[in-house]
Amino acid sequence: MSASKSLDRILSAPDSGLQPLIDHARRLQSLTAALRQGIDRPLADHISLGNVRGDTAVITADTPAWLSKIRYLGPTLLHILQQQTGLGSLQKIQFKVAPNAASLPSSTPSHRAELSQHGADILKNAASGMDDPELAAALLRLARQANRRKAP
Repeated sequence: MSASKSLDRILSAPDSGLQPLIDHARRLQSLTAALRQGIDRPLADHISLGNVRGDTAVITADTPAWLSKIRYLGPTLLHILQQQTGLGSLQKIQFKVAPNAASLPSSTPSHRAELSQHGADILKNAASGMDDPELAAALLRLARQANRRKAP
């Protein structure tokens, strides 16, 4: 038996206590699909329904830039949600940024900045003219990075 089938069996077991949570997540996915169908394509790719609490729907966008555009659709989004079963009593929308996993940067940078020897010389000269010994030491440590990155 594969690990994913085993995990699915555990999560869907009636005695796991997780079934209400799983049902809620599925409902949010379904409502997100309804929201996305009701708006234009570029915005639809960046919007999700994060939660419904009382008379408030929490709508998320993956970046602040998309969120600012999505806010303008507030009345439309509220109307779409109010048409869904059980959500006729919604009165307001709260907007939040919640990056999705695909939009998060990877843990390893794709390009590492390098310090040239000329840049290191400028840092050393700046350190020699500093009155603050801690700042001077920090600049010298940074200048030493030029020599470390030369080695293959």
